[in-house]
Amino acid sequence: MRTVRDLRLAGLIAYLAALIAGLIVSGLIHWALGGRGQFGWEGFNFFGILEGLSFLLVFTLSLWIAKRAVKVTTTTLLSAGIFAPTSARKLARPVPVINALQSFEGNIAVLLEAGHPVGVIGIADSLVPWDEAPVVSGETAASELSSIFRQHQIVFVADGDKVHGMITRERYFKYLGAK
Repeated sequence: MRTVRDLRLAGLIAYLAALIAGLIVSGLIHWALGGRGQFGWEGFNFFGILEGLSFLLVFTLSLWIAKRAVKVTTTTLLSAGIFAPTSARKLARPVPVINALQSFEGNIAVLLEAGHPVGVIGIADSLVPWDEAPVVSGETAASELSSIFRQHQIVFVADGDKVHGMITRERYFKYLGAK
């Protein structure tokens, strides 16, 4: 799964590649027309409009191709990586963490043993071992979680022994709908 940082970098690289492709094509057309194009502060003419439209067409087409290739959100791509998806840590809500089965009185909880998560109570008929539970890193981009939510109702967010919380399928789809 890709992290927020990975998606930002992919958005920046794709945007810059599209920008460079547009500038190269526009520059080649300007050179081929003998530098007669004007499109800017001093005025404009047909050749300048042709250069500008060629830039726009190549830039847009390159962005579309890049979006399909690197699979980033449109917002991340168009902002050159400035606006990235939310991290799983920010989307997660606290989950009860217990040290003994006798103290459990809720729906879902993470069971700790010597400060390490060992299992999850409440997502199946019995204790689900931590290794088998759907767990992602806190830095994982929330937009990357759809494949996990096809199989599980809940995803736990943890970095090592630090449990940040859980994301329910309902909360995830609300997040996607709000975007």
